[in-house]
Amino acid sequence: MVPDTLRNLNPTAYTPLIVSIGPLHKENQHLRAIEVQKVTYMYRLFLRTKETTGKAIEQISYDCAQELLGLLTRARACYAPSLTNYEDFKLAEMMVIDGCFILELLYTFKYGIGEGDPIFDNILVMRDIQHDLLLLENQMPFFILEKLFTINIFDCTSLTDLVFYFFKDMNIINNSQLTTIDGTDTVEPCHILGLLQRCYRPGATMRGRFPNISYSATEIVRAGVKFKAQTEEYSPLAVKFIQPSVVPGLGALFVRETCFKIPVLCIKDTTASFLRNLIAYEQCYPFSRHYVTSFAFLMDRLIDTKDDVSLLVRAKVLQHKLGAIEDVTNLFNNICKGVVLREFYYTEEWRQLDRYCKRFRPSILILLNRLYRSTTWKTLLTKGYFWSF
Repeated sequence: MVPDTLRNLNPTAYTPLIVSIGPLHKENQHLRAIEVQKVTYMYRLFLRTKETTGKAIEQISYDCAQELLGLLTRARACYAPSLTNYEDFKLAEMMVIDGCFILELLYTFKYGIGEGDPIFDNILVMRDIQHDLLLLENQMPFFILEKLFTINIFDCTSLTDLVFYFFKDMNIINNSQLTTIDGTDTVEPCHILGLLQRCYRPGATMRGRFPNISYSATEIVRAGVKFKAQTEEYSPLAVKFIQPSVVPGLGALFVRETCFKIPVLCIKDTTASFLRNLIAYEQCYPFSRHYVTSFAFLMDRLIDTKDDVSLLVRAKVLQHKLGAIEDVTNLFNNICKGVVLREFYYTEEWRQLDRYCKRFRPSILILLNRLYRSTTWKTLLTKGYFWSF
């Protein structure tokens, strides 16, 4: 369950819109409408398994139930005890229906959508289901999905490939594919949200404390640093501060520009909820690395006002499809409230930036920028005190 300190700030970001998965929101009446469709999708999956294996649908259903009954102790341990007050068969039935619904949904999305499907025919329903399947409180243990996936024999692909394809449009990093780095994770993910969280690695292995000093994007540019899109790194959330050194004997003649490379972040209607649930997962799961939380804190440092957002948009490192720039500003100014950062993955990059900004010329430019933006300075200019001389 999402901690109240996070939920109270934005309850809708953690609440299902149309479909419940698992026991937590199962009794919510406004989520009951799609339960019939879940059974339809399960039956459709069993029909395809029947064609492949020759087994009767009753036998396939029995195999799924028996396998999950054997995993119930492990499955119950994934939830708070108060959420699994179901008898064994009832809980296993819930897991089979919800799990098979997810698998058939993922399969159909990639390998063929038939006409007359009430989910895929309505783009709003489809978007809401994608949203709901990424909520921390709406997850199913990944080992349950893997077991059902094995029973129903998907020869075409792997479960992770189906997940990545289904959520490709939800990706927060533009021009980046959802994928995990081979060999870096030997432990099975907790659930779908946990699998996607592994895709967002910062690249850096050095971790440290979050810096006390802050520089906005506008101040950084005024100090002589250009923002550029980070497209060269394999890790989607990799950030680099590049300050070329002067060529010996040639002064500053061939010095390239100093730049701060960050990923191209794409903000959509679903981004805020996705980010909040990724962060909530990193806050609640003790073995999770704070990949997304670190990036959110970094962006919160860079974005103070709508001017910072406009600057990052012009630099082509930020794209947004929201109604107003203020919405993007509010997103990053509020997303870290109530969040504890255990480890910051951009310590070295920020340290390099800080050293640069403390040099004489950059520090003067930053100071002038802060004076210009201050209320006192604007008041003096407005009242024309300087012109009286």
